[in-house]
Amino acid sequence: MNALLKLVEHGQSYWIDNLTRRMITSGELECRVRREGLRGVTSNPQIFQKAITGTKDYDEQIENLVGGGRPCPDVREIYEALVTTDIRNACDILRPVYDDTSGLDGYVSLEVSPHLAHYTEASIEQARHLFRLVDRPNLFIKIPGTLAGLPAIEELLFEGINVNITLLFSVERYEAVAEAYLRALERRREAGLPLDEVASVASFFLSRIDVLTDELLRHRITPEVTRRPEPDPKTMLGKSAIANAKLAYQSFKRIIESDRWKALEDKGARVQRMLWASTSTKNPAYSDVMYVEPLIGPNTVNTMPEKTIDAFADHGAVRDTIEEGLDEANAVMNGLAKLGIDFGLVTAQLENEGVQKFIEPYDALMASLADKCQKYSNRRSVDLLQKVARELRRDVVTMTTEAGSGHPTSSLSCADIVAALFFHEMRWDPTDPSARDVDTFVLSKGHAAPILWAALHQSGACHESLTSLRKLGSTFEGHPTPTNPWVKVATGSLGQGLAAANGIALANRLDGIPGRVYCLLGDGECSEGSVWEAAQFASLNKLSGLVAIVDVNGLGQTGPTPYGHRTEVFARRFQSFGWSTIEIDGHDIEALLDALYRARKGGPTAIIAKTEKGRGVSFLEGVHGWHGKALDREAMEKALRELGETGVHMTVEPRRLGQIRRSESEPVPPLKPGYRPGEKVATRKGFGIALEKLGESMPDLVVLDGDVSNSTYTEFFARRYPKRFFQSYIAEQNLVGTALGLAVSGKVPVAATFACFLSRAYDFIRMAGHSRPPHLVLCGSHAGVSIGEDGPSQMGLEDLAMFRALAGSTVLYPCDAVSAERLTELAVKTPGIVYLRTTRPSTPVIYSEAEDFPIGGSKVLRSGGNDRFTVVAAGITVHDALAAHDSLKQRGISVRVIDAYSVKPLDVATLEQAARETQGIVVVEDHWRDGGLGDAVAAALNSTVPVHRLAVSKEPRSGTMEQLLERHGISRRAIEEAILAFG
Repeated sequence: MNALLKLVEHGQSYWIDNLTRRMITSGELECRVRREGLRGVTSNPQIFQKAITGTKDYDEQIENLVGGGRPCPDVREIYEALVTTDIRNACDILRPVYDDTSGLDGYVSLEVSPHLAHYTEASIEQARHLFRLVDRPNLFIKIPGTLAGLPAIEELLFEGINVNITLLFSVERYEAVAEAYLRALERRREAGLPLDEVASVASFFLSRIDVLTDELLRHRITPEVTRRPEPDPKTMLGKSAIANAKLAYQSFKRIIESDRWKALEDKGARVQRMLWASTSTKNPAYSDVMYVEPLIGPNTVNTMPEKTIDAFADHGAVRDTIEEGLDEANAVMNGLAKLGIDFGLVTAQLENEGVQKFIEPYDALMASLADKCQKYSNRRSVDLLQKVARELRRDVVTMTTEAGSGHPTSSLSCADIVAALFFHEMRWDPTDPSARDVDTFVLSKGHAAPILWAALHQSGACHESLTSLRKLGSTFEGHPTPTNPWVKVATGSLGQGLAAANGIALANRLDGIPGRVYCLLGDGECSEGSVWEAAQFASLNKLSGLVAIVDVNGLGQTGPTPYGHRTEVFARRFQSFGWSTIEIDGHDIEALLDALYRARKGGPTAIIAKTEKGRGVSFLEGVHGWHGKALDREAMEKALRELGETGVHMTVEPRRLGQIRRSESEPVPPLKPGYRPGEKVATRKGFGIALEKLGESMPDLVVLDGDVSNSTYTEFFARRYPKRFFQSYIAEQNLVGTALGLAVSGKVPVAATFACFLSRAYDFIRMAGHSRPPHLVLCGSHAGVSIGEDGPSQMGLEDLAMFRALAGSTVLYPCDAVSAERLTELAVKTPGIVYLRTTRPSTPVIYSEAEDFPIGGSKVLRSGGNDRFTVVAAGITVHDALAAHDSLKQRGISVRVIDAYSVKPLDVATLEQAARETQGIVVVEDHWRDGGLGDAVAAALNSTVPVHRLAVSKEPRSGTMEQLLERHGISRRAIEEAILAFG
């Protein structure tokens, strides 16, 4: 006779520790029940995780549960539906066993969520729910035997719900579980409820105990100790679990032999049998039936995986063994204590690990179900989104033909991407362009603006006529600008969108907004180094909500792009920067939706979409020569016929991410500089000190630096507010672009580097001007030849010209630490783009703490009734101008000295007064002659008085500050000589 069939003769039932749909549908389970004496089934989250994720057996049911294109049900509902279907069917297969044994056997076990192991009431509620849902008398609900599980076990058993108590490792916890069973039965008796309608088993775990105790025993086996410990740990390997189980069974016997139990048994109560669980052998050196043969006896169950079942059927020995070796069992447990192994700590660790070992597969299963649920939900949306994409293509062709210009083919290639984003994936509100609690879209390939305008129009976000494209007064401009309220940052100068997206994602993180930021790039623009600066930053800062989508259409303006349709090139590049990547067919809507769903799981993620330029129109698709060209009307009609009518108009329902909790901004108290007159402090240091002070009262202040924080002194802010400081490293384009993204997201960003390096980012600065940010402060340190020995590569000499050229910009240039702090304070409060120029050398403090520095103002530092000339200076040259004043005064020549700290806007009134009252103006500046302060003053005075400019006009060299100021004619002596020459 099969050894398995003999077990029942010795009072033991064998159950199987596995359940899959295939076991049910193939007849395997029923065969085991009828022919092999199987009398029960146990399951757990790990078993279902393998069954559901490892096969396609559940896919049809999942697809049916998703249904009709509506949002997915909660994955827990899907999980319950799947497992309760299997459990119910298994219960029906085992029902004859249940009936034949009068409820002794024939049970199937279903576990509550492992996340509830330490929650009593939640365990009770879910157990009730599952018991009602399965609706079979031969169902066991599995509850972990944790301290929180004990009252749940008692209450459920009292209510008549059968309970399999799992994760028992110690005799003490088993006895507590047995006590809960007794109390439940006594409560039922007192309530007049039948006792023979409730059943329970106590699942005592085995192999996991040996895995841990063997590890601890091996720690005590070493050749480095000459005297062997007593007992010898080698002799105890692989014995702890069986010893523990045998002692637990002795407790079980004492309970069922007690008068208390007999009184309940007389009323029909069923024995709470001992169930041996975790019976697969983990150590291959041990017998594969070591957790079966020694534990055979009355009132026991052994639940085994298939491998153990097959092994025992093949060579297992059956006899009553449960009460053999009790002295050895006690010796083993005593030996562990002698060796310093606290078995109480062992079992506590195993209980915690046991819960976690069920949580991990349970969570993995939930994630897998969410994936499958989304997959089928996506599938139902494909047809509609394909039609939406066709409508967008029709709009693109029509509007560009009407405009007579534009980039239709570049828009057609990404129509499917935009349709999937705006009409399915993105959570946004088409009624509120200013919303922050939404996902954000940045069109980095700005020449594809028509597809953006088409999506906004189709979704109901914009009601402006598409035929107004590129017309004066329309917000549908040739490339996106914030003239249209849905555009956060101006794009079109390629390679800039991803850096701005970085800033938006950072702002989301700082404000706790779980929004995603989608940035659509072209493959051609990925030749821009700025893209990879931004990619590096996103990865280093773990911007998990950032998704870059590269439209790899293979064609540029003049011919094929460098890598054509080789999406793997772009994937490898993004991967090298630490991004997750997904390569897809960018015209396969289902693949797009799947990729967008996968991108939700953390990133940053780059979706590399292979597309065709001009997609949807046969004579445009993949054809070179159409970049930036609109179709004539005849070609348009032909294209529209090919695209066909869809009759689709898909509105977008608002989807938001919840309320943003932001406290009202408190008034920023005035700074207190606290310097001594004459104290030498660099303006760059005053700037850094001011930022640190402002950080306390301005929670939206964010500082970025280009790997020079110990020179710009932004390190002061970084040390105190590390969560609001971001290191951009030597990547100035990303530095400015990220700051812009922060600025348009409600932050007050200050980005600092050397003034000369900002020239590298000038196109970003130029485009930031077109983006019109509420607040964006850029600080250029180490300006001018005054930096000294580092030489011309480090000298910012064109920065004033750069920033003066921006419409609406403000340019500030402090000369001492007090003015540096005050102007920094003003800069963060001033609307628009503000440039703050600081210098390397320390300069003496000339202003008092109470001095005020209004934007557009200046300071007349020296003046008299008989001033012959006016010297206008700013920054480092103010001090030489003052020194020249003192020297000239000794010669009887009076000059007026003005600190033009506000380079833009200038204090024109003060300058005009000086022009009226003195014979001429001398402007001295540490900047190239063209475009700086001198040009600004000359333009403001409009030839009403001679304006003489002292500025850098020849190639700088290395040298000391004093040598260089002298060499370039902007020193004290040069000012004196100029005044004397003019006089």
